[in-house]
Amino acid sequence: MEAIVQRDEELVSRIKEGDTQSFDMLVRAYFPKTYRKVRMLVPAADAEDVTQDIFLNLTRSIGNFKGRSAFATWFNKIISNRVADYHRKTFRQKDRFTSEEEIFKCEPSQEADNNLEMEDLLMILPDHYRQVIFMKVYHNLSFAEIASDLDMSYEAARSRYRRGIKYAAGKIAADLLHN
Repeated sequence: MEAIVQRDEELVSRIKEGDTQSFDMLVRAYFPKTYRKVRMLVPAADAEDVTQDIFLNLTRSIGNFKGRSAFATWFNKIISNRVADYHRKTFRQKDRFTSEEEIFKCEPSQEADNNLEMEDLLMILPDHYRQVIFMKVYHNLSFAEIASDLDMSYEAARSRYRRGIKYAAGKIAADLLHN
């Protein structure tokens, strides 16, 4: 693990000096895992575009890396931010109903069900809960697999899943009380 951190720091240092080969090496090292992670968090059709956006963002922001944390930690924040941006963008663009007629056909209970679609539910969760729940629910991954993909312990993955479910339940309950 220390060797990887040292390699990353060395590559970042060379990239800041303008070494494009070092950037290529960094991309080769991080692309497969990044793509797998993104593929678990966004629809498959958009995973490649989101991954490319992440690496474009890395190109623009690598000069801001100060080394206060490991490069992988800093880069994971970029990944989380780009995935969250993707979901915010698609959530805003999503049409709830395709026509006025559908609105009036919808029973009150169906409308409530529509409001609680899984995508909507995921959007109310903070990123660290959303990632784990998405991977568990949509990809049926074990906590061990989730832990490995997100570079955390098995216990942390389980804990985030449970806390995310509690968080979502609290938000739903609060929503129901206010409506």
